[in-house]
This record gives sequence, C-alpha cells and structure tokens, in this order.
Amino acid sequence: MTTREVTFDSIEEVKKFVNQVEQYPEDVDVCCGSCMVDGKSILGILSLGIRKKLNVVIHD
Repeated sequence: MTTREVTFDSIEEVKKFVNQVEQYPEDVDVCCGSCMVDGKSILGILSLGIRKKLNVVIHD
C-alpha cells in the first residue's frame, strides 16, 4: 500500500488525475479525514472538496 498527499486546485486537475488512475488495475482510494472515496470517481473526489489536503492510497 502506498500513500501520498495531494491537493487539487481545479476540476480540470481532478479530471486529469482520474483519467490517469483509470489506466491502472490497482484499487485507488482518496481520503479526507474519515471519508474515503474511489479514486476513479470524479464525483467522489469532488465531494471531498477542492483545495483540501487529500490522501491518495494505492492498494498494490
């Protein structure tokens, strides 16, 4: 499992991130506090908020 901290400053950055993550077979989660969403879901990531520190967890 690999964890990285990211911040998205725009919806375009979220879309670019999701397009890149969809290319990989591993499960990817994005977390903010106790909330966790699928890293391959634009709406899920946007529900966590823009300009917040988020943790990306790659289950390899």
